Parts: sequence; C-alpha cells; structure tokens
Amino acid sequence: MMERLMHWRGVFCLGLAVLFARAETGEEFFEKKIRPVLAEKCYGCHGASLKSPSGGLRVDTAAALRKGGDSGPAVVPGDPARSLLMEAIRYTSLRIKMPPSGKLSPGQIADFEQWVRMGAPAPGAGQQAPPAGRQGIDWEQARKFWAFQPVRAPAVPAVRDASWVRTPVDAFVLARLEERQLKPAPPADRRNWIRRVTFDLIGLPPTPDEVAAYLADNSPEADGRVVDRLLSSPHYGERWARHWLDLMRFAETNGHEFDNDKLDAWRYRDYVIRAFNQDVPYNQFVREHIAGDMLPGKRLSPDGASWESPLGTGMFWLWEVLNSATDSVKSRADTVDNQLDVLGKAFLGLTVACARCHDHKFDPIPTADYYSLAGIMHSTGIREAVIDSPRRAAEIASLHQRIADLNEQIRALLPQSPSTQAPPVELRPGDILFEDFEDLGYAGWTATGEAFGGAPSHRIAPNQPLNNYRGEGIANSFGGTDRLVGSLTSKTFRMPALWVHVRMAGTKPPQTSPQNQLLRLTVVADGYKSAHIVPSGKPGFEWRSARMTKEIGRQCYFEIVDRGRQGHIVIDRIVISNNEKPPAELPAEAGPPRLEDLASSLPAATRTRIAALKRRRARLEEQIPESAFGMISRDDSPRDVRLHIRGNHQNLGEEEPRRFLRIIAGENQPPISHGSGRLELASWMAGEQNPLTARVMVNRIWKHHFGRGIVRTVDNFGRMGEAPSHPELLDWLASQFIQGGWSVKRMHRLMTLSSANRMSSRETPEAAKVDPGNVLLHHMPVRRLEAEEIRDSILAVSGRLNRKMFGPGVMPHISRYQEGRGKPISGPLDGDARRAIYINVRRNFLTPMFLAFDYPLPVSTIGNRGVSTVPSQALMMMNNEFVAAEARAWALDLLRSEPDPSRRIGRLYEAAFARPPEDWETRETLAFVRKQSLKLASKRDAAVAAWSGLCHVLMNSAEFIYVQ
Repeated sequence: MMERLMHWRGVFCLGLAVLFARAETGEEFFEKKIRPVLAEKCYGCHGASLKSPSGGLRVDTAAALRKGGDSGPAVVPGDPARSLLMEAIRYTSLRIKMPPSGKLSPGQIADFEQWVRMGAPAPGAGQQAPPAGRQGIDWEQARKFWAFQPVRAPAVPAVRDASWVRTPVDAFVLARLEERQLKPAPPADRRNWIRRVTFDLIGLPPTPDEVAAYLADNSPEADGRVVDRLLSSPHYGERWARHWLDLMRFAETNGHEFDNDKLDAWRYRDYVIRAFNQDVPYNQFVREHIAGDMLPGKRLSPDGASWESPLGTGMFWLWEVLNSATDSVKSRADTVDNQLDVLGKAFLGLTVACARCHDHKFDPIPTADYYSLAGIMHSTGIREAVIDSPRRAAEIASLHQRIADLNEQIRALLPQSPSTQAPPVELRPGDILFEDFEDLGYAGWTATGEAFGGAPSHRIAPNQPLNNYRGEGIANSFGGTDRLVGSLTSKTFRMPALWVHVRMAGTKPPQTSPQNQLLRLTVVADGYKSAHIVPSGKPGFEWRSARMTKEIGRQCYFEIVDRGRQGHIVIDRIVISNNEKPPAELPAEAGPPRLEDLASSLPAATRTRIAALKRRRARLEEQIPESAFGMISRDDSPRDVRLHIRGNHQNLGEEEPRRFLRIIAGENQPPISHGSGRLELASWMAGEQNPLTARVMVNRIWKHHFGRGIVRTVDNFGRMGEAPSHPELLDWLASQFIQGGWSVKRMHRLMTLSSANRMSSRETPEAAKVDPGNVLLHHMPVRRLEAEEIRDSILAVSGRLNRKMFGPGVMPHISRYQEGRGKPISGPLDGDARRAIYINVRRNFLTPMFLAFDYPLPVSTIGNRGVSTVPSQALMMMNNEFVAAEARAWALDLLRSEPDPSRRIGRLYEAAFARPPEDWETRETLAFVRKQSLKLASKRDAAVAAWSGLCHVLMNSAEFIYVQ
C-alpha cells in the first residue's frame, strides 16, 4: 500500500510541472501557486538528490515531469477531465488519493485545475528528459566488475611441483591447490581416461579395439593421438552440437496447444553439427547466428550445394509459440523477450531479460538498453527461403532454360489460340488490392529458388493445366515443369482488414497439417505462421479466402511457397477486404486443360515431333537436383520501439534507439541508420573488444570437461552469478581462444591433454575437508552420463547403432500412455537405431526416458543440466521396452559370434566398461547365467533369455551410466 501511495504521490507531482507552453503569465502562476506545493509535498521523494525516485518519477525539471513515471503522464495539458492528477487530488477514486498525508484545500485544488487548463506551463520547457528507468549508473564504476574488464593474458604462475605441469592449464590449477596446501589426485588409469575423454568428445563409449590400440601405444604422443582421432570423428560434432542445442532451446515443434511442426528446424541442427566438425571459428559462428543471411563472404555447405551461414539465424525462431494469443502485441513482446533471454545468456552470460520491466537490479543493464535490443528483434522477420548455392542455382537455371526452350519449340508446333485481354480487377468499397502481379518485376517481393522466376509470368507453358487464363500477370511456380521449387516473400505491412482473398490455381497438395503444406500462401503475423491458403486442385483460377481474426492490426507479410517438386501454385491477385465474400469471378470461357491437348488434331508427323520434344523435356526434368529450404531471418521494416513502462505494452515511454548494451559498447555508439541492426549487433557481439563472448564460451567448454565451470553459473556472469574459482585461468583461456583464431577444437586439446584432466576421481579426507565442493579441482568429479549418452551407449554396445548423419529427424516412439493434442504418429521403438540427436524433438511429446535423466525442457537457455538421482531412473532402465530389446540384441550377437561363455563375459565387460572383468566377476556372472538358464529351461530360447538378462543387468549398473 505504501508503494502504491508513493507511486500516486509521484503521479500527483508529475502533473504539477508538465510544460507544453511557455507563456509568461503561466510561469508566474506556476511559481506562485504550484511550485510551493511541489516543494512541500513532493521533493522529499522525487527530488534531484535521490538516486532512485519513487515511482520512477523526478520532479526537479520540467522535462522530467513532462516525460512521466511508471504509469505514464498524469496530466493531459488543457484537459483536467482526462488528467489522472485531478482524479488523485480530488480523492474521487478509491485507489488514488494524493497526497497521501491529506487532501489539499479546495483553493489549492482549484489552482491545479486552472493550471492544467492553461496547458500546465512551467519553466525549462526546452530541456531534454533524462532516460527512463534507474538513473545514476556509474558506467566507469560498473566496468570495474570482473566480467566487464577487458580480457588480458596473465602470466602463467610458477608452482612448486613443476613436474605435474603438462600444459599451462595445469600451472593455474596447481597454483590454487598449493595455496591451500593441497595436492592433486593421482592420475586415472589409462582405461578410465580413454573412456572419459571419448564420452566427453563424442558422447559414445570407446570400442574394445580403440581401447586396445591406445593401451598398446606407449609413446608420449599416445594421448594426443586419441584426442586428435576423436576431434576428427564426425561424431564429435553430434556430441557438442547437443550441448549447443541446450542453449538455443532447440525443438522441432511449436509446443503449447497444437504442437505444430517447425519446418526445417532439423537444418539448423545439422548446421550446428557441421560447424563443430569443421571447427568454424567461434566468432564467425556467433556472427552467423545473428546475421548469417547478411554477412559478406557467407560460407557454403561442405558439398557446395547450399548456403550454410544463413541457417544460423534459425536460432531466433526456435521459441515456443502461443497458439491463438488473445493479446497479439503482448505475445510478440513475449517472443522478443525469449529471443533476448537466449541471446544474452548463451553468448554473453548475462540475464538481459531481467531488464524488461525495470532496470536490472544487479547488473548495469538499464531498461532502455533492453528495448534498444528489442528494437533489433522487432525489426527482424523470418522467411522460408531456398538456400541453393550460386553453383547449384546456376545448374537449375540452366536446366530450366533448356526446358523453356523445348516448350517454345512445342508451342510453335501447336495451333495458335486467340489471345484475350484480362479485364481490370473490379474493387468494391472495403477492398484493398494488395498485389496483382502486373508489374514487370516482383517489386516489394523477395524471390528465392527458380520456381517463380525473376518476374511475374504473362503467359503459361503449353503443358500447364490452366483453362481460364487470359494473359494476366501471375506468380507462377510451374515454369514448364513441376520439379522447380521456390518462395516469394512480400514486404511487411499492418493487416488492415478482416479477410484475405486470393485468386489462385494449382495442384492440390498432399493431405498434411496446414503449416506443412508443400504448396501454399501463408500469412505470417509477428513471426508466426498463422494462416495458410492452398490450391484446391481444380483446373482453373478460383478465389480462396482466410479470416484474419487474430492477424488484424498486426505486422504481417505473405509467403508464397512451392516445396513440392510434384505440383505448382499460381497466384493472380491478393485482395484484403472487410467483405467476407471475395470479388466476383471474372467471366471466362473454359478452354482445354492445357495447350498441348490441342495436338490431337495435328498431322501425325507434327505429333511425332512434339512427342520427341516432350521426351527430351522429361529427361531434363529428371536431371533437376533438389533444392534446400531453410527457415532463416530477414530484415523486416526497421523500427525503434518505445520503452514499455514496467514491462506493460499498454503503457509506453519514449522510443529507444537500436543499439548494443552500453556497458560493453559504450554510451556514444553510432546510430543504426538502416536495416534491422543485426549486422551491427553481430559485430558488437563477436568483436574482440567484447569481454564476455570468449570468456563465456571457454567456460562452457571447461564445464563439459571438468564437471563445473570456472564460473559455476555458466549462463550468468553478472553479480548474482558466482565469481570465477580460477579468474586468471579463465582469462588465460579466453586470451588463448582469441589468439588461436577462436578455435574450439584447440581449446579441447588444451584441456583434455592436461594433467588436471588426467586426475582420478579419488578424493582424500584431507582434501575433502579443505575443498569440500571440489571448487579448486583437487580431483576429477564422477560424471553421470546425460540422457542421450545413455541411450546411444545402449545402442553402441548392442552393436545396432545406426551412424547415419544428418537429415530430417526420426519421429519419437509414442507409448500408449502419452496423450494430448498434436499427438504425432509414433516412430519406431529404437528410433531407427540412430543417435539421440536425430530423434525429433516435440515439445509436447518429449521422450520419457530422456526426461527421467534430466533432459532439459526446450524453453530457454540451459547451460547446466540438472543431475538427479531418483527411483524413476532405475525403474526406467529395468522396465523400458527399448532397453530390454537392446539387451536381447546384444545377447543374440554374443551368442552368434562367441561360443565360449567366459570370453563372452570378457567381451561384455570390455564393451560396457572399457575394462576386462575381475576373476570374481567372471565367476559370479557365469553362476548368474547358469542359474537363469535353469530357471528358464522350459523356454525354447532359454539361453537367449539368460544372456539377455545378464546384458540387461550390466546396462542397469552404475558403472555403465557413470564416468570416473
């Protein structure tokens, strides 16, 4: 209550000095009648001496009063009836009574009313209002915090036990241990180390042959050879891409009510895998995520067939989508908030989103900076685009031209039909002609792919079925063949009316969910594909319509997409209207389905010639390679956004210019004069002058090798995060990262080949007492495998792991207990035996086994997965059908390939634990198998069942799912 009273006291004071006119008599009136009340009632809580004035209001300058506070302006100059000030001082509202100490006298209230009617004049009208939010950030002082200090390469410390130092990493670790009179744990045995480093780098267990080869190599380079082999493995990218996908809240569906698919999300996943395998410099990787579609010198895919860099921008569009939002403006603001949350945590280790409603309570991130970044996101859209490389595009264009030439030869042999002129469109009141494609080019549209060509068509190919075409300009994806694909994306506009009517024709697409239609016109509203209009498959043009109930008033654009290679779409006109019915269809006589059908009346020789040309055309069509589509960012209509006071999109403050965080880029940044600002953001984010980007990434790499980050709060380097345990080591690694060309693989080598990484997991009581949390790293922690590693290990030891890489994901297996809207068709129990990263991530139907082992919900950045130990994990491993099936497959393989029971057990242990069994383990295991065989003797496959049980037991052991 006191906060509310102070807030409205601020509202009261705000109105007393709002200035919109500078009349001499008005200023005198203010000085005599109003300022004395201000001084008496308001300055104590809202004066210039206060660092954080109550309610966000300052009343010491006219500009500050004019700007307003948390509830916006309290005075409407010249209109007392609409001024909250008058409501407050009259005490006519139960919720607003100002000043709280007692009602003003009737004479004072009359003075305020007169002052408002005069236009609320006060001295100082020409002054600029101070920025919104908390004032008085001392930027120089704020930059003294360790995370905002420039990255500097410290000297490698001298240590007493220099023999332990294999890499400079060890010197930093040992120096901290020696400060506390601690010694590092002894080295792990070689079997444990290769198992540890193999899981860390590729997420799979080492094979018995790999372990044997390493044990046989006694050279000093043996460890380095193992690490180099693992870093060159294609499975390295799969493992480390999964870490990255946790940061990007990767999923392939929208979640919420319907859990619709996110088209081409798998291409982003594959992009990340390839980037890690190719060791793309991390600063380049960051730039590609923010502005990969705009960068000069964009990267190509390894096969040279498509653009690679633009796929990085798909990370912006992986958010969870709210279906049928009742407040579209708030929904868009929530989306931007999620984008900024991921951007801040993943790349900067900062909780930027905490500044949405107020200045960050702990870090130097004012609300104004949040909305400066929000402006960049609001100026960025999404598009479904063909990403063919220039080489692939030229190949397709050449084939298309040869097909077009053949069609012209066919046209010349056909009877000439009389030409007709398409009459102009007849618009009604309430109709807006958005597009009729009568221009010579696609003005206002962006075309990708070859299907729609470089301009609208004004005649059709002789083999196109369209029986009421009369020469009008059309966006036509046929192009003489159905095997071309492409897209057209319109400019952005605010949806002005309730209906979209499209005069269209084309092939009826296969039955599938609307957003997955291969041929469609889509309305994209605030980044969400909200309405889809598809052809009916009839042989001529017809009007197709969609109601814009949710889209009206929102920022929208149209996408016309042909992804089919087995059909086409034709758009003649797009009309936006308040009329529910489309414009009247233009009269036309129906002609033949296609011009080539007229050939039946031609002489036999001509028909033979046409048939030969059509065969040549068919051969060329078969040569057209597939194009790649990607969901990538696009520059939308650039705009700055107004600050949302207290995060309320209905209570707007001043416009904030698009720029980067001032704590990093400074207070005097050059303005963003054109475009969304993503290019500038990419430069700021990945620049060497940014003290956070390199630190945050090397800390993440360290975390995945040593169990915890040097900064344990890997997603928060701010004041509420933990300070680094080894600050000099963190800066040394960051400086090495930058100097080494931002190579992630180089960082792996530095860390995995250190003595620190070779330590065992054994802990002495003395060390546990001095360093109970192992913060100083006196031993290597025991690590439980993550959910995906457990599943992939089960497939690996059973011998059934399918190592196929890339491509659309496999649908998850859906049990009979999983229900809900958007329930997909179940995939196979074993996911086609592919690695877990290729299992389709459906937000509403996540794999139960993964969830049992702390798989993160794909909602926001998760740099530290939870690690729980709960009964459901043991129950999952004991009762899960997949685990049981793979245990049986493992047993069958052993029974077929190894006749000797003792050797079978040896092979089991080598595969599962990277070690041979102890003698007692062999004895106990053989006894278990014999006992089980006797129990199951009545069964036809008793031996298989007994050995399956043994395999199942080993999969359930702690040693199988933990790494020492």
